[in-house]
Amino acid sequence: MIYDSYKRNHVVLPGRDKALESFLRQEYKGLKHKFRNGFNSNSEDALTWSCFELIKSLPSHKRFQVLSEIWEDSYDGKLRFPAEMRDLNDDDINIFIGKEYRGSGTDESSEIDASIELPNALIFIEAKLYSSISSKEQPKKPWDQIQRKIRIGLDDPIRDNGHSIKNRDFYFILLDIAPRRRLMLRKSKTEALAKSGNGFHDKWKSAWWFNYYKNGWNGSLKPLRETIKDVSRIDPKEVAGNMGWLTWTDLFKDILRGMTGKESPDVL
Repeated sequence: MIYDSYKRNHVVLPGRDKALESFLRQEYKGLKHKFRNGFNSNSEDALTWSCFELIKSLPSHKRFQVLSEIWEDSYDGKLRFPAEMRDLNDDDINIFIGKEYRGSGTDESSEIDASIELPNALIFIEAKLYSSISSKEQPKKPWDQIQRKIRIGLDDPIRDNGHSIKNRDFYFILLDIAPRRRLMLRKSKTEALAKSGNGFHDKWKSAWWFNYYKNGWNGSLKPLRETIKDVSRIDPKEVAGNMGWLTWTDLFKDILRGMTGKESPDVL
């Protein structure tokens, strides 16, 4: 559906009209793709804005609750949110939507759908709805979307506040429409490398490539090792362990619980 107003397509909190307009009109590599898609009910950007704007608006203790539940869902309960609540205040949890990051070593850049900056951690969230990840389509861009985000996240992209990525743990979360085990298909690498179309039938590629980097190929983490070898000396096993998968339905429920007055008994 195409709405008459982009405001109908987004959650707009009181006093955030200008912030939304600025978000939609920002350029990335000369294109204003967000504004063009801002009227479309299938827009990933509209959904990302709406969800993370709500999280940003929560008081710090509720924000921590939501982020902790997101963490539990993204990592199957195996990782805890990388901060202690007693150490956090409103200035410690910085959430950005559509922020551009640039690596320090390679000078590669990318616009991140949603990112969370903490004193001891940096989290990149790549949001997908009906589309699949972008593959390596040009010689000048040898990395697919997953590789590019991981490379930049590990390449000291925050240098203006006295903290280096060397002192922060990096996490990458793929936010998609279904659990990866539901999207995953047994396909060959040749099929996975074939140029993706715009249809839903290519959704399996997001799960396939995520698995390829997180779990390796034929028992080896060489794909991930080759991806990061010139930007980080971190053990690929650690990077793979910090790769999480989140679904929109879990994100919605986490936010809705955070909007209520009841605290989650498992978080506090």
